[in-house]
Amino acid sequence: NNELSNKLALMKGCEAALVYTSGYGANLGALTAILRKNDVAILDALAHASLIDGTHSTNKLYFRHNDLQSLESILVKAKDKYINKLVILDGVYSMDGDIAFLDKIVELAHSYGAWVLVDEAHATGVIGPTGAGTPEYFNVLGKVDIVTGTLSKAIGCVGGFVAGSKELIRYLEATSRPFIFSTAPF
Repeated sequence: NNELSNKLALMKGCEAALVYTSGYGANLGALTAILRKNDVAILDALAHASLIDGTHSTNKLYFRHNDLQSLESILVKAKDKYINKLVILDGVYSMDGDIAFLDKIVELAHSYGAWVLVDEAHATGVIGPTGAGTPEYFNVLGKVDIVTGTLSKAIGCVGGFVAGSKELIRYLEATSRPFIFSTAPF
Protein backbone atom coordinates (compact mmCIF):
# COMPACT_ATOMS: atom_id res chain seq x y z
CA ASN A 1 0.00 0.00 0.00
CA ASN A 2 2.87 2.41 0.78
CA GLU A 3 4.47 1.72 -2.60
CA LEU A 4 1.18 2.40 -4.40
CA SER A 5 0.55 5.55 -2.34
CA ASN A 6 4.04 6.85 -3.11
CA LYS A 7 3.63 6.20 -6.84
CA LEU A 8 0.23 7.90 -6.91
CA ALA A 9 1.61 10.94 -5.08
CA LEU A 10 4.51 11.19 -7.50
CA MET A 11 2.24 10.83 -10.55
CA LYS A 12 -0.08 13.57 -9.24
CA GLY A 13 2.70 15.97 -8.22
CA CYS A 14 1.83 15.74 -4.52
CA GLU A 15 3.79 15.00 -1.35
CA ALA A 16 1.69 12.02 -0.27
CA ALA A 17 -1.36 9.93 -1.10
CA LEU A 18 -3.84 7.72 0.69
CA VAL A 19 -5.55 4.69 -0.89
CA TYR A 20 -9.26 4.05 -0.29
CA THR A 21 -11.53 1.16 -1.22
CA SER A 22 -13.15 3.23 -4.03
CA GLY A 23 -13.03 6.59 -5.78
CA TYR A 24 -16.43 7.41 -4.33
CA GLY A 25 -15.11 6.64 -0.85
CA ALA A 26 -12.03 8.79 -1.45
CA ASN A 27 -14.12 11.82 -2.42
CA LEU A 28 -16.64 11.28 0.37
CA GLY A 29 -13.90 10.66 2.93
CA ALA A 30 -11.75 13.65 2.00
CA LEU A 31 -14.57 16.17 1.72
CA THR A 32 -16.46 15.18 4.87
CA ALA A 33 -13.22 15.29 6.87
CA ILE A 34 -12.05 18.64 5.49
CA LEU A 35 -15.16 20.81 5.20
CA ARG A 36 -17.06 22.08 8.24
CA LYS A 37 -20.16 24.23 8.77
CA ASN A 38 -18.21 27.52 8.51
CA ASP A 39 -16.54 26.50 5.23
CA VAL A 40 -17.83 26.49 1.66
CA ALA A 41 -17.63 24.03 -1.20
CA ILE A 42 -17.60 25.85 -4.54
CA LEU A 43 -18.64 23.22 -7.04
CA ASP A 44 -18.75 23.08 -10.81
CA ALA A 45 -22.42 22.61 -11.71
CA LEU A 46 -21.57 19.27 -13.38
CA ALA A 47 -19.39 17.90 -10.56
CA HIS A 48 -19.62 14.14 -9.99
CA ALA A 49 -22.21 12.86 -7.51
CA SER A 50 -19.49 11.69 -5.10
CA LEU A 51 -18.19 15.26 -4.87
CA ILE A 52 -21.66 16.63 -4.18
CA ASP A 53 -22.36 13.88 -1.61
CA GLY A 54 -19.10 14.69 0.18
CA THR A 55 -20.21 18.28 0.75
CA HIS A 56 -23.45 17.50 2.60
CA SER A 57 -22.16 18.92 5.92
CA THR A 58 -21.03 22.29 4.63
CA ASN A 59 -22.19 25.27 2.64
CA LYS A 60 -22.39 24.83 -1.12
CA LEU A 61 -22.17 27.30 -3.97
CA TYR A 62 -22.25 26.27 -7.63
CA PHE A 63 -20.61 27.94 -10.61
CA ARG A 64 -21.69 27.39 -14.20
CA HIS A 65 -19.88 24.47 -15.78
CA ASN A 66 -16.35 25.38 -16.88
CA ASP A 67 -17.23 29.10 -16.70
CA LEU A 68 -14.39 31.17 -15.23
CA GLN A 69 -16.47 34.35 -14.93
CA SER A 70 -19.12 32.47 -12.98
CA LEU A 71 -16.43 30.96 -10.74
CA GLU A 72 -14.89 34.37 -10.08
CA SER A 73 -18.31 35.79 -9.20
CA ILE A 74 -18.77 33.02 -6.61
CA LEU A 75 -15.24 33.52 -5.25
CA VAL A 76 -15.92 37.25 -4.79
CA LYS A 77 -19.20 36.44 -3.00
CA ALA A 78 -17.46 33.91 -0.69
CA LYS A 79 -14.25 35.87 -0.07
CA ASP A 80 -14.78 37.03 3.53
CA LYS A 81 -17.84 34.97 4.40
CA TYR A 82 -16.29 31.52 5.10
CA ILE A 83 -13.26 30.18 6.94
CA ASN A 84 -12.11 27.77 4.20
CA LYS A 85 -13.08 27.85 0.54
CA LEU A 86 -12.60 24.78 -1.63
CA VAL A 87 -13.19 24.84 -5.39
CA ILE A 88 -14.26 21.35 -6.46
CA LEU A 89 -14.33 19.99 -10.00
CA ASP A 90 -13.67 17.04 -12.26
CA GLY A 91 -10.55 17.05 -14.45
CA VAL A 92 -12.49 15.34 -17.25
CA TYR A 93 -16.29 15.28 -17.11
CA SER A 94 -17.59 11.79 -17.74
CA MET A 95 -20.91 12.71 -19.33
CA ASP A 96 -19.59 15.26 -21.85
CA GLY A 97 -15.90 14.37 -22.04
CA ASP A 98 -14.82 17.99 -21.74
CA ILE A 99 -11.73 19.00 -19.80
CA ALA A 100 -11.72 21.55 -16.98
CA PHE A 101 -9.58 24.66 -17.50
CA LEU A 102 -7.50 23.54 -14.55
CA ASP A 103 -4.58 25.95 -14.98
CA LYS A 104 -6.88 28.98 -15.02
CA ILE A 105 -9.07 27.60 -12.23
CA VAL A 106 -6.07 26.99 -9.95
CA GLU A 107 -4.72 30.48 -10.59
CA LEU A 108 -8.12 32.11 -10.03
CA ALA A 109 -8.96 30.10 -6.90
CA HIS A 110 -5.58 30.73 -5.30
CA SER A 111 -5.83 34.46 -6.02
CA TYR A 112 -8.95 34.49 -3.80
CA GLY A 113 -7.41 32.33 -1.08
CA ALA A 114 -9.35 29.20 -2.06
CA TRP A 115 -8.01 25.68 -2.36
CA VAL A 116 -8.67 23.41 -5.34
CA LEU A 117 -9.74 19.77 -5.37
CA VAL A 118 -9.79 18.03 -8.75
CA ASP A 119 -11.28 14.57 -9.23
CA GLU A 120 -9.13 12.74 -11.77
CA ALA A 121 -11.34 9.64 -12.12
CA HIS A 122 -11.74 10.11 -15.86
CA ALA A 123 -8.37 11.78 -16.53
CA THR A 124 -5.82 9.45 -14.90
CA GLY A 125 -4.21 7.27 -17.55
CA VAL A 126 -5.88 9.21 -20.36
CA ILE A 127 -4.89 12.92 -20.30
CA GLY A 128 -1.40 14.41 -20.33
CA PRO A 129 1.84 13.37 -22.04
CA THR A 130 2.37 10.43 -19.66
CA GLY A 131 -1.28 9.95 -18.64
CA ALA A 132 -0.84 11.65 -15.26
CA GLY A 133 -4.07 13.63 -15.78
CA THR A 134 -5.20 17.21 -16.07
CA PRO A 135 -2.54 18.70 -13.74
CA GLU A 136 0.10 17.31 -16.11
CA TYR A 137 -1.87 18.32 -19.21
CA PHE A 138 -2.10 21.95 -18.01
CA ASN A 139 1.40 22.00 -16.46
CA VAL A 140 0.14 22.59 -12.91
CA LEU A 141 1.59 19.47 -11.25
CA GLY A 142 2.31 20.38 -7.64
CA LYS A 143 -0.04 23.38 -7.70
CA VAL A 144 -3.35 21.57 -7.18
CA ASP A 145 -4.07 21.32 -3.46
CA ILE A 146 -6.00 18.03 -3.46
CA VAL A 147 -6.18 15.41 -6.21
CA THR A 148 -8.61 12.50 -5.97
CA GLY A 149 -9.39 9.65 -8.28
CA THR A 150 -10.25 6.03 -8.84
CA LEU A 151 -8.12 3.05 -9.69
CA SER A 152 -11.01 1.24 -11.40
CA LYS A 153 -11.10 2.99 -14.77
CA ALA A 154 -7.94 3.39 -16.90
CA ILE A 155 -5.73 1.80 -14.24
CA GLY A 156 -7.96 -1.30 -14.28
CA CYS A 157 -7.85 -2.13 -10.58
CA VAL A 158 -10.02 -1.53 -7.52
CA GLY A 159 -9.80 1.40 -5.14
CA GLY A 160 -9.47 5.14 -5.05
CA PHE A 161 -7.05 7.74 -3.75
CA VAL A 162 -6.55 11.20 -2.31
CA ALA A 163 -3.24 12.96 -2.94
CA GLY A 164 -2.03 16.21 -1.38
CA SER A 165 0.32 17.52 1.27
CA LYS A 166 1.78 15.19 3.91
CA GLU A 167 -0.16 17.15 6.52
CA LEU A 168 -3.45 16.57 4.67
CA ILE A 169 -2.82 12.84 4.29
CA ARG A 170 -1.91 12.46 7.99
CA TYR A 171 -5.11 14.33 8.87
CA LEU A 172 -7.22 12.07 6.63
CA GLU A 173 -5.64 8.93 8.11
CA ALA A 174 -6.91 10.07 11.51
CA THR A 175 -10.30 11.58 10.57
CA SER A 176 -11.64 10.16 7.29
CA ARG A 177 -14.36 7.70 8.23
CA PRO A 178 -14.48 5.87 4.84
CA PHE A 179 -10.73 5.24 5.24
CA ILE A 180 -10.80 4.27 8.91
CA PHE A 181 -13.92 2.09 8.86
CA SER A 182 -13.47 0.25 5.56
CA THR A 183 -11.48 -2.86 4.86
CA ALA A 184 -8.18 -1.98 3.22
CA PRO A 185 -8.10 -2.80 -0.52
CA PHE A 186 -4.60 -4.32 -0.20
